[in-house]
Amino acid sequence: IRPRHSAKRRLAAIPNGVALDRFGGPHARRRFALCLGRICPEKGQHLALEAAARAGMPLLLGGRVFDYPAHRAYHEAEVLPRLGPRARFLGPVGGARKRRLLAAARCLVLPSTAPETSSLVAREALASGTPVAGFRVGALAEAVDEGVTGFLVEPGDVAALADAMAKAGTLDRAACRRAARERFGADRMVAAYLALYGRLARRDAA
Repeated sequence: IRPRHSAKRRLAAIPNGVALDRFGGPHARRRFALCLGRICPEKGQHLALEAAARAGMPLLLGGRVFDYPAHRAYHEAEVLPRLGPRARFLGPVGGARKRRLLAAARCLVLPSTAPETSSLVAREALASGTPVAGFRVGALAEAVDEGVTGFLVEPGDVAALADAMAKAGTLDRAACRRAARERFGADRMVAAYLALYGRLARRDAA
């Protein structure tokens, strides 16, 4: 006799949500681009630095350098030499400081070349009314509406990324916040999980 639920079925993915009321405070918009994430080769911070220099745009880079040889070597060889008066490394950024930076930035730059399964910081940026410029890789394409909440380009194309960063400043901030409110609220995520748990409980009870 085969078990009643022996077949393995993949459940639908539930997108990560953000606490919308914590983002989008009344901060003056600045001209700088912002790049956030752990400092490592697959996150591609050196590409963001090159694109910002090409676009003539100041860049603030925030993230933690974890104590792995490959991460330290990348930071020292690829990130530090590209810093200067218009490209600053802030170190780890979180909490209220992160929210202020997201609200003030011209755009969030996500130069990851790895197929990420989610992009929480992109959702946080949109909740702040800040558009996204990045590479069309992994789940980022699911978070960004092309030409509405950001611009995505082919991985590794620094010239195209620089152009996307420049164009991001022309996008409607209200449209970014509206997209986050309609798609990425934490309340929607919680409701989706509760609905899923309910369906599984009813199935097992049948």
